[in-house]
Amino acid sequence: MNILRALVCPVLLCAALIGAHASTAIADPIEIEHERGTLRLNTPATRVATINWAFTESVIALGLDPVAIADPQDYVDWVAKPDLPQSFVDLGQRSSPNLEALRASKPDLIISVPDLGMSYEKLAAIAPVLELRLFDGKRPAFETAREVFGKIAKATGREAEAKAYLAEFDQELIKYGDRIKTAIGPDQTINVVFFFDESNVGIFADISLPGSVMTAMGVPVAYDGEVNKWGFGRGGLEILAPYAKETLVYTNPVPEIVLDKLLNSPIWKVMDFTRNNRVYELPVVWAYGGVPSGLRFAKLLTETIENGPQ
Repeated sequence: MNILRALVCPVLLCAALIGAHASTAIADPIEIEHERGTLRLNTPATRVATINWAFTESVIALGLDPVAIADPQDYVDWVAKPDLPQSFVDLGQRSSPNLEALRASKPDLIISVPDLGMSYEKLAAIAPVLELRLFDGKRPAFETAREVFGKIAKATGREAEAKAYLAEFDQELIKYGDRIKTAIGPDQTINVVFFFDESNVGIFADISLPGSVMTAMGVPVAYDGEVNKWGFGRGGLEILAPYAKETLVYTNPVPEIVLDKLLNSPIWKVMDFTRNNRVYELPVVWAYGGVPSGLRFAKLLTETIENGPQ
């Protein structure tokens, strides 16, 4: 009996130590640096509420359906893809999400932005908040988007999925860039613009999401003027004049009445890109999104250029 006890006790002790070590490993929190310092989660989040479309599309791209989404109808109109899940709680406006609806969705993580018109403390009273900045006017937006994508993946336990997604993305970017340069020539640069109305335009620089994605594709960005924190310059149609010899791509959606007035304006008609048939119309894509919008932009830009001018 003493011999048996002598053999069994060390085995049980080892098992206990191994079990204790495993428990400790499982209990180690997930730590993510964000705008409020370090967020600690005991387990990966599975019920995520998103207050910004870039976060919504990123969570979906990682294979997880958000339980609550802000501005879902406008997401459909402005972002389009990836498709929203069939079931979720509508949080209302992104700038002021409905707290009662948010609480009812029972999230275990809320992903938000620093400049939300609502206090961090009100959100944090409902669930842990991951506060991430997308644009600062200094860093290329695509670089920031990749970092944000990685932090969301870490918070949801989907780092392997994020790594695979980004690896495929990088391969696609090279292919898309080569296709564009083949279509328009290696020396032609591109202006990507959007229309506020029939006489005011925004034009993206290389720090913006479209511009920084193009840079990653090896496709030169034409505009090099002053920009705001989202990476675009704003002005009348004359802002396009210094870049009129380059290719122009405009984004959607644009109200039909605005587009009709703009395309028939005297200033537009005398621009070199108009007279020499270098104007392209891009389908709906969100120019202020995350990694999924960046990939969608690269794909649509390539297909648009290959399909020819409008």
